[in-house]
Amino acid sequence: MIYLPPPQPILNQDIRVSGDVEIHPTASLAPGVILQAAPDSSIVIGADVCIGMGVIINAHQGAIEIESGAILGSGVLIIGKSKIGKNACVGTSTTVFHQDIAAMVVIEPGSIIGDISRKIVSEDQRNTKDNNDNSQFSEKPPQNNSKASDNNFATQANQSVKQDFVQEQNSTIPHVETSAETQPKKSKPPVVGQVYINELLITLFPHNKSQNNHSSNP
Repeated sequence: MIYLPPPQPILNQDIRVSGDVEIHPTASLAPGVILQAAPDSSIVIGADVCIGMGVIINAHQGAIEIESGAILGSGVLIIGKSKIGKNACVGTSTTVFHQDIAAMVVIEPGSIIGDISRKIVSEDQRNTKDNNDNSQFSEKPPQNNSKASDNNFATQANQSVKQDFVQEQNSTIPHVETSAETQPKKSKPPVVGQVYINELLITLFPHNKSQNNHSSNP
């Protein structure tokens, strides 16, 4: 909503009329109204027209016609070529640029009609624009493949450097035998009853003993 200050009293109580201006006798004009028509233009005020305080009508490049029964609120500005239809109501502090207003139309106070530099955005268009903006923010940004590949290459290079360093340390450090490695191997435990078994073998096979003795003697 546009804040509109209350209409201020007009210090100049005169009604100024300049150029080709035609005013119907039944029209009502408040103090401070200015009607100005360029040499090639004209202003026509119809019957029972009510023009509020401080209204400015400036016609150029054509005619401005206010048809019968139309009402212009205080502070209205009409510039260029336009036509206000019958029984139309133009709200306070409204500006009209080269634009016609149809009959029985009500214009809200503070409106700007016909200014192409200021486009009026409807509520549906505003909601659609907000939804599009939200969808753009919710989308994930595209990933940079080149950056990811560079990171992978750096990780692989670090791993290879670590492996080379570990291998170099293992090759330069001399191997030191631990106490477990230097401990002599334990002999096999003797078999229980081995002596008796040997005597029994000698008794059963005396020739093996003689052969062993001959082989042991040089």
